Amino acid sequence: MTTLAQTLQQEHQDIDAAFAAFKAAPAGDAPAAAAMRAALAALRRHIYVEETMLFPPMRQGSAFAAIFVMLREHGQMWPLLDELDTLLDAGAPTPRTAALRTELEQLLAPHNDKEEKIVYSLADAAHAGASGETMLAFLASGAMPAGWACERARAQRGTG
Repeated sequence: MTTLAQTLQQEHQDIDAAFAAFKAAPAGDAPAAAAMRAALAALRRHIYVEETMLFPPMRQGSAFAAIFVMLREHGQMWPLLDELDTLLDAGAPTPRTAALRTELEQLLAPHNDKEEKIVYSLADAAHAGASGETMLAFLASGAMPAGWACERARAQRGTG
């Protein structure tokens, strides 16, 4: 059986692989751009799962400081996701698209490493039983609510 931590870590790897494929594809490659848009959506959904399901019961324990950092970093990523989505939807690759992808990758690499080593190492114990099963079921087929934004992005917009 795959654990919650393993499933979340696999999502990191899948998103990273999509970023790498987009980077390696020729400029303007429509399938690569579509895959990148899917990866951005997967990253948003991944953040949604963390912020609405994974983190809340862990915020009071030993992971408090790490979760605070994760939330801050999600807030740094969110505007990059928004802008990348806009540029990819426009269709024509630009130097800004590559710069945003690079900036997002530079945020994601250390973020994912910290998250996997600190937060995910505690996730299975913190979510034993029903909450872990609920998250695994959501990760298998759940959809993020339309218009949802991470905690810090909502705070910056004054909507949360």
